[in-house]
Amino acid sequence: MFADELKELQTELIAHPIYNAIETMDELHEFMQIHVFAVWDFMSLAKCLQNFLTCVRIPWIPPQDEASARLINDIVLNEESDVDRDSSPASHLTLYLKGMREVGAPTRMFDTFLCHLKLGDGIEESFGAARVPRYAREFVHSNLRLAQQGSREEVAGNFLFGREDSIPKMFRTLLATWGIPAEEAPGMVYYLERHIELDGEQHGPAAMNILKRMVGDDHDCYTRALASARQAIRARIRLWDGVLSDIRSAVVRG
Repeated sequence: MFADELKELQTELIAHPIYNAIETMDELHEFMQIHVFAVWDFMSLAKCLQNFLTCVRIPWIPPQDEASARLINDIVLNEESDVDRDSSPASHLTLYLKGMREVGAPTRMFDTFLCHLKLGDGIEESFGAARVPRYAREFVHSNLRLAQQGSREEVAGNFLFGREDSIPKMFRTLLATWGIPAEEAPGMVYYLERHIELDGEQHGPAAMNILKRMVGDDHDCYTRALASARQAIRARIRLWDGVLSDIRSAVVRG
């Protein structure tokens, strides 16, 4: 299911030159200050699936598919309430921001964006206040739009192939190719290794199980999920294109 249709796009994503471009701490900083937005918007997709598959209103009604409800609740538990290197509760966004600060990566852009959101500003207003690059805005907008308007299978297709299935492969490639010693970025390494462990061994298979249960034998449902998966992978490639352009521009300026 999906493997043959997505193989070419997945290969393009895993072979993206961004992974070989991160060889210095400054290049890691450029990567992290944009990638944090993808770490953040992931939770909107996860919460959307949780809304589809569980009951989050009062009075509570038992979920129709209790197996899928358990799978998505397990994913949300780890993403929203994991533990850091000291075994203290922390979301994966918190882990990432800690890793950024640990290596001196600037968090001002994301901090400003999140501050404006908390104050009640809209997404575009918050982007503008933080001066977020256009390509990063487009990536986030596409995911939030899907979380607000997409069907269950479209969200699940994006969630699996844009995130849970692709992330372990991407991060393994990143860890294998970047030129930064692990002891110089322990928080980032912990985040990457934690994602590889969870997504590769638990969340990826769980997300695939959820998607299979949703699609069943419905050809139209499968087609919508596949189209959403393709869009998700292409969006990630465009995001990496933007980050790579920024890294190269920074090298030229330096």
